[in-house]
Order: sequence, then C-alpha cells, then structure tokens
Amino acid sequence: MAEPNDRARGAAAFLAEALDLPDEPALLALDLVAVAVATEALVDTFAVELDSSIGPAAFLVYAYDLAATDGEGLDGEARFAADIETLARAAALDAPGPRVVAHARSDTAGYVLATSPATLRAWTGQGDATAGAVSGEEELAPADSTEIRSTAAAELLRLLRSANEQASHWAAGWAAAGADRDRPPLFSPEETELALFLLDPGSIQPLLGALDTLLTAARARPSPDDDRSGS
Repeated sequence: MAEPNDRARGAAAFLAEALDLPDEPALLALDLVAVAVATEALVDTFAVELDSSIGPAAFLVYAYDLAATDGEGLDGEARFAADIETLARAAALDAPGPRVVAHARSDTAGYVLATSPATLRAWTGQGDATAGAVSGEEELAPADSTEIRSTAAAELLRLLRSANEQASHWAAGWAAAGADRDRPPLFSPEETELALFLLDPGSIQPLLGALDTLLTAARARPSPDDDRSGS
C-alpha cells in the first residue's frame, strides 16, 4: 500500500475532527490512501464509507493544495473557493450531486467533506437516508393507474436499455485501463459522483423496488401454455 502523502494525512485529520471519529488520524490516512479516487494537481479526492448513527454512510473528502498551480494557471486557492461555491449552488437549486457537510482550511491546505443529498437529510434530521427522491407510495386514483403505469413502463424500458448500453461502454473502458479489484485506476470526477450516488442506500431504491415488484408479478402470471391447457 502506498504511504500517505501530506494531502491524505491532512484529510484524515480533518475527517476525524469533522465527524468526531475515534480513529487515529495516522491509521485513517492509510485507509484514505486505499480509497483515493482522483488525484489532480490541485486536489486529491477520497471516497469512504463509514458507520454512523444513521447506518452506513458514504462520504467524499477533497484535499486541496492551496499553493499549487495547475497546467492552466489555476491555483488551489481559487479551485477550493470555486468548488465550495459550486456545491453550495447545487444545494440551493436542489440539483443532483454531493452536498457539503463541513469544510476547513489552513494557510496551505483546504478540505471539504461531502455526502449525498439523502444522507445529509438524514444526518440533519430532515429525512431518511434510505428514502429515494421519488416515493413509491403515491396515492393515485384507480382510473389513473393504467395510464401512469404504461407511460412509466415505456420510459423505464427506454432508460434501462440506454443505461445497459452505457454500462457496457464503461466496463469496456474499465477493462481497457487494466482495472482489477486489487489495483483499480483512479476515478474521473464523473465516476466519483456516480460512485457516491450508488453508495447512497436511497439512490436507486425506488428503481430496485419497482423492478422487484414487476418481476414478481411477471413470474406469478400464467404462461401461454398454461392458458391453452386450461381452455
């Protein structure tokens, strides 16, 4: 395992303080190195899942080198400020993406702790971390049921076919990068956001619940052969 650098050590100390963790920062830094998902000139990103009062919770930890400059002339100070502003704007608009839990800075380093919208709602007592964005318990008039189900089923089929195609593309790219479970490549920012979304227990719960209900109903229906034999 790689030794923690200054960013990982700083991120571990920040994470331990922000979440009041009992772990020693030195040991936590080793864990963060193992879950580093992106390394850039200005910022390292770590994705970590921790036990909490609301159950397992996924977090992103961003560690910035405020004095560094990237190839385009952007410095870490500006990137740190811009990222916090972007995350705050997304939260204000209730847009998808990570939500800031805490942030801190020193003279040379900046840190941001973020989690999913559902986890933050549960963390702050505003909802259940396992609750999806779309409720499966909507009250509908019976007359509306068939049309809503038909429209939703057609859209689900289209989206699932598209998602399956994109999953194949991603898997091919992952394999081409020489990825394996023991030494996976670092994530892109888009992969980092996708990973956080999937680590959130509530993100795809409505989808999984709907598919389970549909498959259970499909298996319970008589087959055409059963219909013919009973006629």
